[in-house]
Amino acid sequence: MSNEVIVNKSVTYVNNTTPVTITSSEIDLRSCYQDDEIVIEVHAAALNPIDFITHQLCNSYLFGKYAKTYSRDYSGVIIKVGKNVDDCWKIGDKVNGMYNHIYGERGTLTHYLVLNPAKDIPITHMIEVPKDDSDPYDDFVYAAAWPLTFGTAFSVLNDFKRDWNSNSKVLVIGASTSVSYAFVHIAKNYFNIGTVAGICSKSSIERNKDLGYDYLVPYDEGSIVENVKKLKQSKLENEKFDMIFDSVGNHEFFPVIDQFLKPKEKNSFYVTIAGNNKADYKNITWRDFVSLSLVFTALNPFKKYNWRFGHPSPSNNFIEVGNEMIKNGTYKPPIDSVYRFEQYKEAIDRIMSNRAKGKVVIKMK
Repeated sequence: MSNEVIVNKSVTYVNNTTPVTITSSEIDLRSCYQDDEIVIEVHAAALNPIDFITHQLCNSYLFGKYAKTYSRDYSGVIIKVGKNVDDCWKIGDKVNGMYNHIYGERGTLTHYLVLNPAKDIPITHMIEVPKDDSDPYDDFVYAAAWPLTFGTAFSVLNDFKRDWNSNSKVLVIGASTSVSYAFVHIAKNYFNIGTVAGICSKSSIERNKDLGYDYLVPYDEGSIVENVKKLKQSKLENEKFDMIFDSVGNHEFFPVIDQFLKPKEKNSFYVTIAGNNKADYKNITWRDFVSLSLVFTALNPFKKYNWRFGHPSPSNNFIEVGNEMIKNGTYKPPIDSVYRFEQYKEAIDRIMSNRAKGKVVIKMK
């Protein structure tokens, strides 16, 4: 680059009263990174519900009045490398990963991301996704679409229970979400779980059958609890589940949990990534996350089941598992839609509509 002082554009907000907007700042590529850092020219970033949740919960008195950047998933090319960075990271390498932050001045919906690859894990070299001639998306789009959702699903299955086998049974509440998409592929193709049942809308059943679910029941046709009870009796020989995984926010099974989840002493788990109620992304409040019911569920010492809140855990090497499954064709990141950087508002609207079937990705270039 002949001119190393460049303009970096990012999608940012200040607090819950300010809309997201594009902001610009000058950075000097000769001095914007430390000896243990790299500079990535971002090619694509994916949106996640956590972006809208943190935005709407952001109070300036608590979290400051600086500009906070959106997004965590990214893909791009390394353009600068500090002298103390491990030799495995070189200028020109195509990389992707998940940059962890809550209210960070650095986020991934930006043209240039500075990070420490030894600490800001997971980060990996991009794996080419097997594609055919009709595939409309490039490798940068796919690479940005999977780390957070895949990592969340893998951590739920790996970190709480590891003795999975062909006799194991799992129930997924919210079978159509991107996390559940990764969950069913990991469950069937990596952990070799025998039975994965899912709950989704009646209109999504045919689509979800192709993903690998063994059984699907609708949530919009009768009672969810009764529908799963009928499935258990007619198809599962009345056997209970080793895990109930909730990716959308649900509490309907709690009063009758002993009818569906194996006893606590058999290492069974109820794991949620969304709390006890489905969130309205357009009207998020702190009560959605610190409600009395959620606190009681988490802390109640008398509950007869293991309850956990799931989140991605980089320490379990999920990024390597994701690469392995992408390479061998047992997982392909689902893409709902792709937008240009200047169309970030349309991309946000798509996520908030709750109609996206797969990841919403923004291409920076």
